[in-house]
Amino acid sequence: MRPGTLCQIGGRFSRCQQTAAHSCQYCGRDFCEAHAYHVEALDAVCSRKRCQAKHDDLRNHTAYKTRVSERNHVGLCGIEECGPHPGFECSLCRGQFCARHLSERMYPFSDGWVSIDRPVSICARCWERRKIWRSR
Repeated sequence: MRPGTLCQIGGRFSRCQQTAAHSCQYCGRDFCEAHAYHVEALDAVCSRKRCQAKHDDLRNHTAYKTRVSERNHVGLCGIEECGPHPGFECSLCRGQFCARHLSERMYPFSDGWVSIDRPVSICARCWERRKIWRSR
């Protein structure tokens, strides 16, 4: 961000006129303190709903992966209230799950400007995350 850059949050005719203080790590827009959702050390997230959702999802997903890993270490499926025998791995989070808690699906991956659907074994949590992270 260059010094004196203006905040880039707002619509075409209602753009904020404050001096930008940060650049969003998700959308790349420069934003002022009034349009900050989260700023801590090198993390800077603007107040746009899509960027807020990504920030919150990443925090929740990290906690989810920790819980799954803890359950896997004692030989349990990564899903709460499920028992032993986690014999299958989620292609995205790498957690271990029983066959009942994984699905075989076609998942969109980006390859440059093109989106390619590839088959994956995926847990429900990772499947739902695609809605937040896929570009529109």
